[in-house]
Amino acid sequence: MFNFAWRFPMSTSKIISTFGLIIIVLGVWTANVAAQDDEAKNTAAMKRFYAEVMNKGNVKVIDELVDAKFVDHLVTPGISADKAGLTQFMTMLHAAFPDLQVTFEDIIAKGDKVWVYSTMRGTQKGEFMGMPASGKKIEVKGFDIVRFVNGKAVEHWGLNDDYTMLQQLGVIPAPEAKQ
Repeated sequence: MFNFAWRFPMSTSKIISTFGLIIIVLGVWTANVAAQDDEAKNTAAMKRFYAEVMNKGNVKVIDELVDAKFVDHLVTPGISADKAGLTQFMTMLHAAFPDLQVTFEDIIAKGDKVWVYSTMRGTQKGEFMGMPASGKKIEVKGFDIVRFVNGKAVEHWGLNDDYTMLQQLGVIPAPEAKQ
């Protein structure tokens, strides 16, 4: 029998422990790489949604980017909180603001969620939520969080500065400047 002790100074348990540690590190590294890949894909999907749907009004892209079981937690009166409602709202939004443009102020992905802070600009040239066309311009800040599964949006939470938008459209009077 050969004696390998002089070549392998580590005991069998240390070898197994070291090998186990290497497997764990590789597993964690692989999971991190996969998560980063998903984050990159989710961010790309979010950017595509804004470019195609928000900025161009191409609602057909919604079918590619949004899951059939999508739930919108940003409740809009008269609009269902599902994929069909999202399509309806985006169609209505572009009919009212045909020159609508949304720009990213910041976009961050972590895990299965993408956060966007944006500015929406446009001119109201059609009816919007019961308000007749005013010809007035809006510039509104907004915040969206979208959760993705298998590259498709499954949930949305959002907050828009509707108060400012209503002031800009003349529906709510702007506060008087303090002197």
